[in-house]
Amino acid sequence: MRGSLSGILPLLETDPWFAGLPPACRGWLAAAARRTRLAEGDLAYRVADPPGGLFRVLSGGVRLISYPVTGRPLVNLVVTPGRWFGVLSTLDGGAQPYDAIAMSRTVLLHIPKADIDAIRAVSPDLLRHLALLACQQQRAAIDHVGLLLRRSPPARLADLLLEMADGKDGGSRVRIARDDLAGRIGLSRQGLGQLLLETERAGLIRSRPGGIDILDPAGLSALAR
Repeated sequence: MRGSLSGILPLLETDPWFAGLPPACRGWLAAAARRTRLAEGDLAYRVADPPGGLFRVLSGGVRLISYPVTGRPLVNLVVTPGRWFGVLSTLDGGAQPYDAIAMSRTVLLHIPKADIDAIRAVSPDLLRHLALLACQQQRAAIDHVGLLLRRSPPARLADLLLEMADGKDGGSRVRIARDDLAGRIGLSRQGLGQLLLETERAGLIRSRPGGIDILDPAGLSALAR
């Protein structure tokens, strides 16, 4: 549903990318924007979908997942509140390169591609701003994948579990699907199963259907380092 201009502008006024746009572009984009609500696991779009425009996370989060090896998902980027995504396909008109999956209940701001194309027709300078946004996202994705490659799988697992349990008491349960967990730390499902078994034998976690109990937060913290 489209939001009123007065309702959308306050959400964007502090956004560095949006603030750098020409005034006419800011007003047009804000008027075209609409809020979209996703439940956990819902998709904003799928791999190979046609370009759908720009998305900005207002609350919750979105994982951008690709499949470089059949059946083995890789989380290229976790998009947190205040970040944009969908820019690559918006810029080049190509198919979506990722599944964009909500991590939890998520609210997005969506600016359809048709509106962006209409603005570009009268304000060509928007193209340069979109290219800068694409560069920002690409750098963030490179940093994320680089972190996966630099750290060992046990350290990546420990860090992710602690991040998801942030603010909870020791012994808390992290709810996450195995395929999702494997993708976020860059392992196959079989590799994840072996890693979970080893971590459980060390007394750090207890694996359960649909989630993982954290038994030793201090031990996981040491493993993450």
